[in-house]
Amino acid sequence: MKIRDLAIRKKFILSFSLLLFMMLVGGLVVGYLWSQVDKYQQIKSDVAESMMRFDNAQKIEQDFLIFGWKKIDFLEDGQSNLTQQFLTEIDEVAKSLEDKTTTEFVENKDLSSEFSSILISITSYKKSFEELRKLLFVRGFKDHGLEGEMRSYVHDLQKCESAEEKVFAFSLRRHEKDFALRKDMSYTDKLHNTADEFIEFIKNANVQQFPHMTEVYKTKTIEAIKAYKNHFDKIVQTEIAIGLNEKAGQFLQLNRSKKETEPKISLLYQKINEQNNALRQTASLVIGITLLLLLITVFALVYYLRKTVSKPIIKLDDIVKKVLAGDSSAGKELNYNGKDEIGSLNKNFSLMLENLRENLKLIKDKNESLEQKAKQDKVRNWTIEGLSHFSDLMKGNNADLSEFADSIIRETVKYVNANQGAFFILNDEKEQAYMELKACYAFNKKKYIHKKVEMGEGLIGQTWLEGEYIYMTEVPNSYINITSGLGDAPPKSIMILPLKTDNQIVGVIELASFQVFEKHEQEFLLELVNRLGSVIESIKMQEQTQKLLEQSQEMTEQMRAQEEEMRQNMEELQATQEEMSRNQKSLNETINFKDMQLNMMNSLLGKVYEGMLFINNDYQIVASNDYLMDELQYNQNDLLGNHPELVFKISLKKKIEELQNDPNFILTGVSERQETKIMDKFSNIFDARFVITKIEHKGEIFHAVLFNKKDAEFGKRVLKHLFQAK
Repeated sequence: MKIRDLAIRKKFILSFSLLLFMMLVGGLVVGYLWSQVDKYQQIKSDVAESMMRFDNAQKIEQDFLIFGWKKIDFLEDGQSNLTQQFLTEIDEVAKSLEDKTTTEFVENKDLSSEFSSILISITSYKKSFEELRKLLFVRGFKDHGLEGEMRSYVHDLQKCESAEEKVFAFSLRRHEKDFALRKDMSYTDKLHNTADEFIEFIKNANVQQFPHMTEVYKTKTIEAIKAYKNHFDKIVQTEIAIGLNEKAGQFLQLNRSKKETEPKISLLYQKINEQNNALRQTASLVIGITLLLLLITVFALVYYLRKTVSKPIIKLDDIVKKVLAGDSSAGKELNYNGKDEIGSLNKNFSLMLENLRENLKLIKDKNESLEQKAKQDKVRNWTIEGLSHFSDLMKGNNADLSEFADSIIRETVKYVNANQGAFFILNDEKEQAYMELKACYAFNKKKYIHKKVEMGEGLIGQTWLEGEYIYMTEVPNSYINITSGLGDAPPKSIMILPLKTDNQIVGVIELASFQVFEKHEQEFLLELVNRLGSVIESIKMQEQTQKLLEQSQEMTEQMRAQEEEMRQNMEELQATQEEMSRNQKSLNETINFKDMQLNMMNSLLGKVYEGMLFINNDYQIVASNDYLMDELQYNQNDLLGNHPELVFKISLKKKIEELQNDPNFILTGVSERQETKIMDKFSNIFDARFVITKIEHKGEIFHAVLFNKKDAEFGKRVLKHLFQAK
């Protein structure tokens, strides 16, 4: 069997199977290559991280060699945060390299030797650092290690009594410092020579010239010089082991290990990167070839399927369209020779065409009948839904006539797809009735400047007069324009409808549209206005009833208020008469008692507080008592016109401002007692207590500050005065 004779389903299954097979093979190859790329990328990232950790370890090492080994935490036990950080970083690098060395991927890619070599260099670098750390700990600094021990010998030599001995001791100390600073071995020879000369001087010194030079003193001093010299030699040997410069000793070994490690890591990173890039290129090439093969296969399959499936179907589709268009000759060119589903479909379709042509006319007639019925149902449903919607509006918006008119005209314009609308309601409160514009929608305001229409005035007044609706499809250009964002133009149709009740016309609605109002829309509007008339009359009656009710309530409230006011006036008049009789009786007693109370308070106040200052609104001293002249040595010229801070060491202005919001001060007029410092004319400072009171005199406000020194004797005097006053 030929492929072209296969069923369409088998053709598609065969085509998609071929595509899926090629995609699967290509995907497996590409997936394998990209997995290798990912592994390379992971190794590359790990090596980069190891490089960063190694660089960080070098920075920590430099910090340790510059200042870390001189810190007290290292000098005490040979360990510090810096050494711990260095070892942590180096161990992480070594662990990472060791883990990668044993992986199958590294062994397969011939990278094991590079990882092992770097691991050896890292181990050597760590070992060199440890040796250097131990030497620096032994060497010590200041009071620790060999240098700390050296200080004890220096102190022994500094106990020499003669000036000549002190010169020798100073020279030894200077050579020691020069060696420590310059790391020059010539200073060791100078120190040895100076020590030998010092010993020789001690041996040859006689008691007549230096009375303190006893044999015991000489022996002790010579031993101290030799001990100092021997200990200095130990420090020198330690410095030589450490390295007098970076090209000697343990410094040289440490730097050599670093220089061996850095290029190895860089070369390994470069090698991994090159292999990774090469593998990426291979993967990209395989992807490109796979996509190209897939594209060629897709084009071949599309061409084959188009020829064997798509073209016959398109041809059959064209014939179907011709048949639907009424072409009686369509279908004669159908090919019945194919053995697949399309050949069978062409044969069966030819048989169906004959029956289809016979039934088309019957179907067409039936569809026209159904369409007409559906259109009528749609119009009927539209009318019912609209009337139901407006019935809900009439029930819900009947409290305010303006709001009711606004909602009705807005919804009416929207529902019938008009463009403008106006709602007029009869105003018959005055002698001459008129139609008043209560609401409008999208109308040009210039059309209804006065918002009033008399009977017979214009089309609105004519509709009111005749009681019949007006519908125009030929609208004069000067009548009205509908304005939009694109400009303005006259409407195509105008419909003006009266709102009737049994007795009269209560309103008019005017609608303008760019479209012609259909017959069912006109019928809907007529039915709507028939219902609106009674609703408007009902709302107007409710408004009139509400106004009458409000007027009645207002008059009732006024009468109640007048009655209450008269009753209160009578009660107040009676209370006033009784109060006048009582006040007249106790007036003399009150005046005598107040005078006695004022005299007692002034007497007590002068005995409790010795000093008094009076301050005006500008916070200046305007008066004082003799206490400030007698006890604090001020005179009137010192005080008058100055600020109270001359005496008080706090801001009285701030204290007085705070008292303005103090409820206790507002009620009593006297502040709580507080403590402060006062100063006399000669700047002597005393502890004191004070209170502030407020005085009003001839419309001006003054503040009096009453104070006294804080001492035990004064407290006794106050108690004594209070007791006598009582």
